[in-house]
Amino acid sequence: MTSNAPISVSTPADILSYVPHVLGFQPRESLVFITMAGKRVGATLRLDLPKDSTDPLDYAQGVREYLEADSAADGVLMVLYTEQEWAEPEAPPFAALVHCLDLVLDAAGLTLLDGWLISSSSWRDYFCDDAACCPWPGHPLAAITESVLNTELVFQGSSYADSLEAAVGLLGSERQEDVHRLTCQYLAQWVGNWERTSVGHDSLVLWDSLIARVLDGGALEAEPEVIAFLLAGLTRGSVRDGVIVLAGAGLDAASDAADQAGILPAGMPRIALPAECARLIAEHLATRSPAEPLASEPGGSLFSEVFLATSEFPDWQRLDAAYSIFLGFSAIAEGESRAALLSILGWLEWARGRGSRAHRFLQEALDETPAYTLAELLLQLVGSGSLAPWARSRDTSWTSEPRRVA
Repeated sequence: MTSNAPISVSTPADILSYVPHVLGFQPRESLVFITMAGKRVGATLRLDLPKDSTDPLDYAQGVREYLEADSAADGVLMVLYTEQEWAEPEAPPFAALVHCLDLVLDAAGLTLLDGWLISSSSWRDYFCDDAACCPWPGHPLAAITESVLNTELVFQGSSYADSLEAAVGLLGSERQEDVHRLTCQYLAQWVGNWERTSVGHDSLVLWDSLIARVLDGGALEAEPEVIAFLLAGLTRGSVRDGVIVLAGAGLDAASDAADQAGILPAGMPRIALPAECARLIAEHLATRSPAEPLASEPGGSLFSEVFLATSEFPDWQRLDAAYSIFLGFSAIAEGESRAALLSILGWLEWARGRGSRAHRFLQEALDETPAYTLAELLLQLVGSGSLAPWARSRDTSWTSEPRRVA
């Protein structure tokens, strides 16, 4: 969306239509919370519904910690998405959990203002038992899709995926045999040489050329030998980690940081590359304007600062361009290369403040390559409830589109 005009929310159906638009997908078996500052909408948080073995009080306290990141909030709206049966009006699903949420949030100064339950067939107010305004078993879902706000959001160009899996682009991955054949060839050709020759650094330059192309409005297109060369490099942790810093800080900063860390030393012997790779690298180096690097703290490591999202002023336009490339390549890659891409995408979603998507990518990485170390480490970070420092500040946080809601 491109509109900056405030959008009015006047009915429960408006609020319920807003949720999938702001998340980018239709939640399922989820709890969604929307913070409120007076009458203004603030942050949106989605969490998986807890397992039966989860202590509802512990879960509620975890929710409170997330929501307290919005320091301006004084109230919360709740939307519960579930297919659990609501057989009797006085016995809603997850009643004990919602009771704990009400108590814990109220003690933190966050009043649970209202709540709704949405199933695949209907929706109803979670707390209302007045048959006059809350008929049993509920309202039709058409009331949400036909709401004024949903119509306005669609008119402005907003849309959302049918599920979280579809939203992160992990369905229907295509396989390209020519890319796989070349990737295996390059892995055998340069085994042990990514750090000891120019090949590792050349990989960073090539990634940077694709990011620059996307930033300039070009299409995400690359020859099989280019894709294969980049995928082969991702099997090396040194190259993969350099790519993360490259996406966040630019080529010059990433090259210097990799050299200083000793993982991709500068001045290594040069090796001839596939013709298309060499052409793109030469063209990019001849025309590029060096990016303004992110400054690291004195004595600090740019690698750790980018990984932990503590460096100042992230270039979200650049990171978004990199994201689109990583996502596209993840549909082609397999094995360690795909696990690396999915892990990087998980890191980016965590840095954006979107833990649900981060978890989905990281789990997919582990499904692709069990015990993949980076995915395991990032999954621990995401699972701990740690919010990326970039996502905690209005000045540095990511946003998909400029939108204000009144």
